[in-house]
Amino acid sequence: MSLKIKSSEERPQCFVLKLEGRLDTETHQQFASMVDMVFGTPVKAVTLDVAELDYMSSMGLRVLMQLMKRLKAQGAPLLVIHPKDSIKAVLEIANVLPSMSLFASVAEADAYLDNIQKNA
Repeated sequence: MSLKIKSSEERPQCFVLKLEGRLDTETHQQFASMVDMVFGTPVKAVTLDVAELDYMSSMGLRVLMQLMKRLKAQGAPLLVIHPKDSIKAVLEIANVLPSMSLFASVAEADAYLDNIQKNA
């Protein structure tokens, strides 16, 4: 199975990456390339919509951790929305994301981003 990625800039410098399929050994480089493209411009936040992501391997986690490192260097958050139970379990077991970065919906993630910007 392949990986499909759709990128959009929902707010100025706030990107949403929608992942569909499998993020694994065969597809992780595709995701890494998209991350590089996003960082071609200033970034205030990245939201990963993983509603259609069926599988994430250790190589997928590796790219996710690299993304987090780049965002942290810029003081920007990474938000993960709509995780299936299997993806949420992988992220929790690997202890990759703080619990405040996982959101059930876009509305929850937007409220979080609004709060960050109000307090900045």
